[in-house]
Amino acid sequence: MKFKSRIRAAAAFLLTAALLLLCACNDAETPEQAIKRFNKRMNDCSYKAAFNYVKDYDGLSFDSGDKSGTRKIVDAVSKTLEIEIIDIQTSGANGAAVLNVTTVDLREIYSRAASTVTNNYVDTVLGGARISAEEMREALVEEIVRESELSEATHVTTECKVNLTREKDKWYIILDSTSFNIMMGYINDANSMVENGDFTNVAPVSDSDAPASSEPEDSGSSVTFND
Repeated sequence: MKFKSRIRAAAAFLLTAALLLLCACNDAETPEQAIKRFNKRMNDCSYKAAFNYVKDYDGLSFDSGDKSGTRKIVDAVSKTLEIEIIDIQTSGANGAAVLNVTTVDLREIYSRAASTVTNNYVDTVLGGARISAEEMREALVEEIVRESELSEATHVTTECKVNLTREKDKWYIILDSTSFNIMMGYINDANSMVENGDFTNVAPVSDSDAPASSEPEDSGSSVTFND
């Protein structure tokens, strides 16, 4: 009986593994499907599944435990990602798509969050308490995530172009650092603000003054997903 139970358990495991592999594969028979399914998987924060629809991008990776808090920020942005297809042109196994990409604007959110956390830090120090650099970093990440999830968070819409390719009758999106930076709410630009300590516009900006859109900006840095 134990032997049969083990056989049934092994069979169930193999079936589950097969279904997971099946779900993880690229099933996009058209460029539109590749783009829309990539968008949906990103909204679900299912990054391995999302990147099954992407070619030629070595992508993003999180270190074990993600001590930087990047994963939390990327999750918050991914949930806001909206990709509108403006135009698609294909020729044989190649193509290109013009997209309107909308997300929260991390450049604006980082500035607001830095202002809030800095003010809280000053209040804490004046109150006689001590706060470490690690606590400041964690507070900044949490504030960025909190502000990204607000209904009134500043959003940015950018028109960008991505190339497409077909392999074995399946379509893939080709991302570069510029297009993915846009899809991640200009995360590379926002991170550069932190790295350079450049918060010249750190004071909160009213929603009426916030820009509605922005042009693409090239950036060479990237983030990588392990899951």
